[in-house]
Amino acid sequence: MNPLIGMLAGQLGGPVMQQISQHIGSDEGTTQSAVGMALPMIMSAMGNHAGTTEGAEAIHQATQEQDGSILDNLMGFVGNAGAGGVGGALLGQVLGGGSHNAIADTISEKTGMDSGAANQLLGILMPIVMSVIGKFGGGQDANGLAQLIGAAGGSNDMLGMAAKMMGGGGDDDNNPLGGFGNIIDKMF
Repeated sequence: MNPLIGMLAGQLGGPVMQQISQHIGSDEGTTQSAVGMALPMIMSAMGNHAGTTEGAEAIHQATQEQDGSILDNLMGFVGNAGAGGVGGALLGQVLGGGSHNAIADTISEKTGMDSGAANQLLGILMPIVMSVIGKFGGGQDANGLAQLIGAAGGSNDMLGMAAKMMGGGGDDDNNPLGGFGNIIDKMF
């Protein structure tokens, strides 16, 4: 497992997962499956977005705004009713475009989780992801963070392909995410 994703997964065990489940109104098993799917997809989408100068700068800025204090009181953050709102603002900034909608739709389809709950989950996970990246890659400039995130997102060929599909190049010219579902089917 990629060390960055491993660090994220380590933060989200036990009581934190229970709290997330309660917060989004989903059972713990479904939430755990959704988190397991979401983390690599988030890292892959971020890696794709970090491949552009604009994306790398946006991610660097978001990392600077997340001081890592969320990790000091993760239960408090997850239990906060506004936790998803903080992350919702980050989703477009660090993933680019509508990638978070494609991720939420995929999670919903594959786990049976309500799409609203999947979107809430992403909103909760995003600040946690940014805090871990800030802590793990502390002090790096935009290019250094882009390399770190690119390595995490591209550590699996399927994830790399998913990132490319999320950025465009699907089988349907009118829908750049057209092939994304097929890739996720192969991953899970």
